[in-house]
Amino acid sequence: MRLLARLFVLSFVLIAARTRADAVATANAPANLTAGDLAMVLQKTDGGVALTSLVDTAAKQELLAAKPLPLVELTLRNVKSKEEVRLTADDGWGEVDIQNDPAGGLTIRWARPNWARPKKDALAGCALRVTARAIPEPEKSGIRWTLAVDSPGDQWSVWRVVFPQVALGDLGPGTEVLFPRGSGEVKRGASREAFRFEGPYPGGWVGMQFMACYAPDRKTGLYFAMHDPWGSTKDLLAASQPAEHATTLRFDHPTEDMGKANNRFSLPGEAVWRLLRGDWFDASVMYRDWARAHAKWYPRLGADGREDTPQWMRELSVWVMTGGPPEEVVPDVEHFAKEIGVPVGLHWYNWHEIPFDNDYPHYFPTKQGFAEAVRKLQGAGVFVMPYINGRLWDTRDKGAEDFEFTSVARPAVTKDADGKPIVETYGSTEGDGSKVALGVMCPATELWRNKVQGTVLRLMNECGVKGVYIDQVAAATPVLCFDATHGHPLGGGHWWNEGYWTLMDSLRAAMPKDHMLTTECNAEPFIKGFDGYLTWHWQYDDQVPAFPAVYGGAIQMFGCAYREGETKDLALRMKAGQQLVYGEQIGWFHPNVIKDEANAAYLHQVVGLRWRLRRYFFAGEMARPPKLQGEIPQVRADWQWTPNWWVQNEAVLAGAWRLPAENRAVVLLTNTSDKPVTAKLAVDAGSYGVPGAEVRVTRITAEGPGETFTAPRVFERELTFAPGSAWAWELTAP
Repeated sequence: MRLLARLFVLSFVLIAARTRADAVATANAPANLTAGDLAMVLQKTDGGVALTSLVDTAAKQELLAAKPLPLVELTLRNVKSKEEVRLTADDGWGEVDIQNDPAGGLTIRWARPNWARPKKDALAGCALRVTARAIPEPEKSGIRWTLAVDSPGDQWSVWRVVFPQVALGDLGPGTEVLFPRGSGEVKRGASREAFRFEGPYPGGWVGMQFMACYAPDRKTGLYFAMHDPWGSTKDLLAASQPAEHATTLRFDHPTEDMGKANNRFSLPGEAVWRLLRGDWFDASVMYRDWARAHAKWYPRLGADGREDTPQWMRELSVWVMTGGPPEEVVPDVEHFAKEIGVPVGLHWYNWHEIPFDNDYPHYFPTKQGFAEAVRKLQGAGVFVMPYINGRLWDTRDKGAEDFEFTSVARPAVTKDADGKPIVETYGSTEGDGSKVALGVMCPATELWRNKVQGTVLRLMNECGVKGVYIDQVAAATPVLCFDATHGHPLGGGHWWNEGYWTLMDSLRAAMPKDHMLTTECNAEPFIKGFDGYLTWHWQYDDQVPAFPAVYGGAIQMFGCAYREGETKDLALRMKAGQQLVYGEQIGWFHPNVIKDEANAAYLHQVVGLRWRLRRYFFAGEMARPPKLQGEIPQVRADWQWTPNWWVQNEAVLAGAWRLPAENRAVVLLTNTSDKPVTAKLAVDAGSYGVPGAEVRVTRITAEGPGETFTAPRVFERELTFAPGSAWAWELTAP
C-alpha cells in the first residue's frame, strides 16, 4: 500500500508539472523535489530556470498561479554610468544547470548573462554567477532556500536581489493572506479583491519577516518567510492580481556595498516555504519556534520571563501619557494613580525646555522642578519614563542657529548615494515658520551612540527616572547610508541593527539596576535591547495578534493612541479590550480619562483583570484565541489615528494565554459594546496544555476569583456577556 501511495503522489506531481510547463519550449526533463507533502518542479527554459509547479500532494492542490513569476530577479548597476539592468531567473542566461545534491535537494546555477532588458549585450563580459540551493524538510513539508550571487566584475555592482518571490493561485473565494503590518493583519478574499501591502523591514509597519497565504477551510496554504537571524534590511510585498485570481509574495534585498564594483550577495539566513494547514496563528507559531532558537535579538527567558527586565515593568498593567511642566502633570497623574489602585507607568513628554522635535539632541536643562516631581510620583507608585529621540539631530539646533550640527554631528549623519546628509521633517517649525530639518544619525557611529547613552544616563542618574523612552528605534526603517567613513557596508545589510545592538548592550550594562528602556512600535530586531514596545499604531481593520503570538513574554507591549471624536467612548472600550486580549499593558491615555465615570468603570475592569493575571503576560505565551459561536454583533468607531479612521470588529473579543511550565491557562473575554451579547464558547483545555480528562474552571474578574466548576476537558457553554464587561476563565487541573 505504501508503494502504491508513493506512485500515486509521484504521478500527480508529474501530471501537474506537464500541465504547468506546456508553454515552456525545452527538451530538458523537469527537476522534481519532494519534501513531505510539498512537491516542487523546476524546468529549464531556453535561457534560464522556471518554477513551474508547487503542489500540496495530500490535498491535491496546485499552489502556483497560472502565470508563475521568476524565482529570482537581480538588478545590477554600472559603477560609472549608473545604468541599471535587470536579470530574471527564467531568461537571459548563457549557462544554466540543475543538479540533485547528496542531501536530496536541488542546486541551481546561472552563469554568463548574455542580455538584459532594455539593451541587448549590456552585460557582455560580465562574470556574474548565481547559485541557489533548495533543501527539503520532509518532516515539515517544507523547503529551505539559500542564494549566493558572485561578483559581477569590475564594471558592475549587485544593487538589489529579489528572492524568493511566488505568484500563488486561488485557494478559494475566501483565500486569506497574513502580512506583518503592526500586530499582523489578515486580508480575506485576497486573490479576488485588489489589495497591496509593501514596505521596508525592519520597521514599525513591517515588524516581522514572514507572511502566509491559506485556504478559507485551512486545509492548505503556504508559509513564506525569511529566517534571517540578523534581521537584515529588506522590502516585503504581498499583493493581489484579481483578474488572474493570484497573489504575489516577495522579499527584495538591497545588497551590502551597493554601488561598489565586485560586491557579492549571500542571502542572510534562509528563505523558507512550508505547507500550512491552519491559519495566521499556526504560521505565527512556526515563526516563533524559529525566532526562539535562532534570532539574534531573542532575549534569554527564565521561569519568570525576562530576568533583565525589572519585575515592576514585567508586572505593570496601565500607562498614562501627558507632558509639560511638573505643576500641570503631577496633580492629574496622582489622581489617576489613586483612583486606579495599581502601579502606573507615566510617559512624560516635553519635560525639557526645548520645543518638541526641535533643537534635538540638546534636552537639558529640564523644566524647573522635574527631578523633584519624579521623586514625588515614584513615591506614590508611578514609574516615570520621559521621552527622547533615538535617531535625529536638528540641523539648526539652537533656535534658527546651526550650533553643533555642522561642527559636531555632520560627520555621523547618514548620507545618500550622492554624499548628501539625509534629513527628515515632521510637524515642528522654527521661529521663522520654516520646517525643522532633522538629520538622521547613523547608529554605526560612536559619536551618536555616545550621545544617546549620555542622555539616558543623565536622566536616570541625575533626575531619578525609572525608565527612558528612546523614540523611533523600532519604528523608523533603516536608512541606506553610503558614508564609507562610518565603517559599515554601504547601503543594505544588517549593520544598522548591529549599530543599535552595540548601543543598547553598552547602555544596559551602564544604567542602574531596576531600570528599563522602551521604544516606539515593534520592529523585532531590537527586542533584546528594550524592555517594552509602544504598540500605539495597532489600529487597523482585520488585525490579528501575530506579533504577541510570536513575542508574548519576550517583551512587554503597551500603549494605544486614545483620541477624541464623537465615538471616543466606544473607541476607548474597543482599544482597551483589544489590548487586554492581546496581552498588552493597558492605556497610554491622558490621566484625566479616569474622571469620566463610564470610561472609569470599564478601565477598572480591564486594568484590574490584567493586574490579577499579569504573570501570564510576562512568564507565559499566547495560546490560540478562542472563536465564539453565534451571531456576534459588530461594533465600529472612529479611532482617530488620523481624522475619520474607522475601525470595525466583533463586539465580544476573546484571547487566550498559557503558562506551559505550570500547566495552566486563561481565556480572556470582554464585551466592548453597550448591549448584552449571547454566544457559545467552546474550550479544549488540552490544547492549552492543561492535562487530564477534566478541568477546573475559575471565573476571575478585577475583584478576584469567583465561581468555580469542573468540566470535561472539551466543553461548551452558552454565555451572556454584559455590556462593557471583562472577565476570564482560568483553566487548571482539578
